Amino acid sequence: MRKTAIVIRKEYLERVRSKGFIISTILIPLLMVSFILVPILTEFLSRDSKTVIAIHDATGKYQSAIEDAFEKQKTLSMIWVDWQKDSERESTLKGIETGKISGYLLLKEENGKLEAIYTAKNIVDFNINRKIESALQKALSRFALKSKGFSDDEIALLEKPIELKTQKISGGAQGERGAFWEFLLAYVMVMLIYGTLLTYGISVMSSVMEEKSSKVMEVLIASVKPFELMVGKVVGVGLVAFTQYMIWVVVAVVLSAVSFQDNPKFQFEIAPHLLVYFVLYFILGYLIYATLYAAVGSAFENAQDAQPLTTPITFLIIIPIVVMNYVLSKPDSVVSVMLSLIPFFSPILMMGRLTITDVPFWQVLLSIALMVGTFYAMMRLSAKVYRVGVLMYGKKPTLAEIFKWLKYA
Repeated sequence: MRKTAIVIRKEYLERVRSKGFIISTILIPLLMVSFILVPILTEFLSRDSKTVIAIHDATGKYQSAIEDAFEKQKTLSMIWVDWQKDSERESTLKGIETGKISGYLLLKEENGKLEAIYTAKNIVDFNINRKIESALQKALSRFALKSKGFSDDEIALLEKPIELKTQKISGGAQGERGAFWEFLLAYVMVMLIYGTLLTYGISVMSSVMEEKSSKVMEVLIASVKPFELMVGKVVGVGLVAFTQYMIWVVVAVVLSAVSFQDNPKFQFEIAPHLLVYFVLYFILGYLIYATLYAAVGSAFENAQDAQPLTTPITFLIIIPIVVMNYVLSKPDSVVSVMLSLIPFFSPILMMGRLTITDVPFWQVLLSIALMVGTFYAMMRLSAKVYRVGVLMYGKKPTLAEIFKWLKYA
């Protein structure tokens, strides 16, 4: 036990003091803060900015309706031009070149159908394109309604948008909850788990390979049992990840405590139980994958040789990300429940479900029990491979040979 503690201490201090750990620990909270500040900053900066569109209505029918429609667009303004006049044509083109005018909109009729052609230096600004389409649609609706005898007040009533508010039922209580932020929170949490499972799992494998290829392993095995060494590496690197998670959790709690009461759309709130589950599912997921990566690292001397075995392990981490959209959109479906109970998928999929919906407690307990059982099984199998693999040099073992190690180790 004392020797295992020494290995844990070495692995932990070596990584915590590294520049990579410091940079990644700081970077993630900065990204978390950006999720709050960037939308607010974007809305603030775009509040006073105006996009100027030059418009020529060749039909001569829609000017009044278009003016009314564009008046509702706070970030769009328009100027009317007549390209029949050479001076106005040159002035418009010069304005587009200098950036004073964003683009030129031509309206004409072909076979009784209105055509709208937008010409600009930048035609992939889909935000502007969407706003122009929206304004033109309103203009056509206004024109049609007025031709049917509707008054301006009646048209304004028909055009008034309906704001859809979301309310989540949780624990029998009903409360307002931003759907966008809830979806974003789920993705942030599962992507953090996904990234760290992959990063720290590979880190364990790289550490084993590095010591094995440098012959340090022979010295270590002389004083530490292979199983103790494997446990020390897995736990030591895991504590590094746990330290990083604790820092991120503290930042998340602080951000959650910050209230944007003046703008509820940008409220950021994390329930305390989600933070507990977040750390718990990472720990269990890490233990499962780290032991697998440690076993692979012990059998090979470089990452290239180990790729045939690391690829299936990596796919086990990637598959939950592939099905994440379905699980988040239908968190209570039978498929989502079954997938989230698979021990290799639970750290990501169950965490995603917990963020989106109220998962029955028995499902949480069952997933945890299955993950603990899987970790125990993986630990026993990995220990057998590790015991033989760390002392195998100069030969790339086949999958059949690795299975043989499981029998006689």
